[in-house]
Amino acid sequence: MVAVYGLGGYVSGRMRRRTHSGEDQTDARDGIHGLTVWAIGMILTGILAAGAVSSGVRAAGNAASTAVEAAGSAVGGAVQGAGQLAGGVVGGVGQIAGGAVSGVGQLAGGAISGAGEAAGGQDMGGNPLDYVTDRLLRSEAAAPDQFSNEAIRNEVTGILGTVLRTGEVADDDLDYLRDALAARTDLTPAQIDARVEEAVTQAQDLRAEAEARIEEARTQAEEAVAAAEQRAQELQAQAEQQLQEAQDAAIAAAESARRGAVWSALFLAVSSLVAGLAAWMGAIKGGSDRDAGRVWGGLSRRRT
Repeated sequence: MVAVYGLGGYVSGRMRRRTHSGEDQTDARDGIHGLTVWAIGMILTGILAAGAVSSGVRAAGNAASTAVEAAGSAVGGAVQGAGQLAGGVVGGVGQIAGGAVSGVGQLAGGAISGAGEAAGGQDMGGNPLDYVTDRLLRSEAAAPDQFSNEAIRNEVTGILGTVLRTGEVADDDLDYLRDALAARTDLTPAQIDARVEEAVTQAQDLRAEAEARIEEARTQAEEAVAAAEQRAQELQAQAEQQLQEAQDAAIAAAESARRGAVWSALFLAVSSLVAGLAAWMGAIKGGSDRDAGRVWGGLSRRRT
C-alpha cells in the first residue's frame, strides 16, 4: 500500500502542470495532488472493504448458524435414537412378558392336554365352559357308567384345569374325584384321599411354577426398562454436551474473528496514514523531477 500510493503520488506530481508561484507553493500544490490520489484510492478501498466486511460477517453468521444447527441436529438425532432405543427395549420387554404369559398358558394347556392324552389319546382340555357344563350336568347317582373312561376323562381334566387356573378346588369336586377313584379302583379311602391330594398338589405346583415365571419376566422387564431409561438419559446428556461444545466453539470463532478484525482495522489505518505521507512525498518528488526536466533523479532533491 505504501509503495503503490508513493508511486501514484509521484506520477501525479510529475504529470502536473508547473506554475511559477514560488517553490514552496509548488511543493504544496504537488503534495495536494498526491493526497488527492491517496484520498480517491482510500474511498475506493473503503467501498471494497465495506463489501468484504459485510460478506465476512454474513459468512461468519452462516458458519455459526450452521454449527448450531448441526449441533441441534445431533441433539435431536441422539434424543430420537435414545427414544428408539427405549422403545425397542420396552417392546422387547413386552415380548418377553408376553412370551412368558404365553408359555404359562401353553404350560397349563399342555398339562390339561397331557392328562387327556394319557387317559385316552385325546385333547380334552381348552374350554373353561366345559367344566361349568360338567358341574351343571353332574349326576348324583353312583352308577358305574358315570365313572367310565368316556364320561370321566373330560370332567377330571376340567377340574384339574380349574385348579391350575385358580389354585383352588371346591369340596364337591374333591368328593367327585374320590367317588370316581372308588368306582374305578380298589384303593382304600386313605389311599384315594392321598391320590386326590397328590393330583391337586401337582396342579397347584404347576400354577406356582407359572406364577414364578411371570414374576421373573416382570422383574426382567423392569430391569430392562430401567436400563433403557438410564441409557436414554446418558445419550441426552451427551447430546447436550455436544451442543454446548458447538456453541462454545462458535462463540470462540466469532471472538477470534472480532479480534482479528480489530487488529486488521488498526494496521490498515496506520498503513493508510503512512501511505498518505508516501503519496505526499512522492508527489513532491515527482514535481521536483518535472521541474528539473528528468524522469527520475533518485531519492535526493536539490533546490534550484
